Amino acid sequence: MFEMRLQTYWGDADAAGRVFFPNYFRFVECAEEELFRTAGIERLKLFEESQVWMPRVETFAKFSQPIRVSEAVLVQMRTHFKGEKTVRMEFEILSEKDRSLVAQGYVTAVCIDRANGKSCSLPPAIREGYARAAGKS
Repeated sequence: MFEMRLQTYWGDADAAGRVFFPNYFRFVECAEEELFRTAGIERLKLFEESQVWMPRVETFAKFSQPIRVSEAVLVQMRTHFKGEKTVRMEFEILSEKDRSLVAQGYVTAVCIDRANGKSCSLPPAIREGYARAAGKS
């Protein structure tokens, strides 16, 4: 499992001072990028070198409580491979104050070849990057 701390800001919130729900998925995207960065890998550079993209094909979230503006959260992510082409990033977002569950869900991405737009196997370096968050804590 991979975990990162994330600070929320005014720009993340709606007029009521609560983090706007699409930003939860942005937080997961930040965790995905940090997963690679902590291994010394630039995710986008790796995708460019491999000539692939990783579009999202399915997402789900269940919200348990709001995040108020300026609160910090912890984003936990576990990855699961679905065959040779697909990775599912399961996430939990926790309050940093008491580690209570704020939201949970998943994002599924499939590897596609940039040249023809068709699905292809995950390159080994990308698979290894995602594997760093696999398994149980």
